[in-house]
Amino acid sequence: MGKTLASRLEFLISNLGIKQSDFAQRIHFAQSYVSMVLNSSKTSPSSRFFDAVCREFNVNTEWLKNGKGDMHAIPGLPMQAEDAELLAKYRLLPNSEQKIVEEIINAFLLKTMTGEDGRTKKKMRSEKSEKR
Repeated sequence: MGKTLASRLEFLISNLGIKQSDFAQRIHFAQSYVSMVLNSSKTSPSSRFFDAVCREFNVNTEWLKNGKGDMHAIPGLPMQAEDAELLAKYRLLPNSEQKIVEEIINAFLLKTMTGEDGRTKKKMRSEKSEKR
């Protein structure tokens, strides 16, 4: 992976499949600031810059700053534009409403992972194979 912040940032932008101007807009920084980081004339970006990039695109802070670890904060879960937009909206909600959203998501996940009678899908598959 890239040895410099500029190379890692360039890799991230390329991996996201977006333009540098779109990247800057999404993190609420001027395109000129992002350009300075990319051409290494700004070698020590602000902590607000790192926070914005990591929050908006699910990036591991340690990877972005030092090149260590996985690129994404949740490995294997790259942040697509739609995901980032949804996450940004979620973060605008008050904490009490964020909890409600989390409960709804957990309920859907539980329903997806279990059958209507509460048995897990893995257990139901096991029971089917035993009957054969």
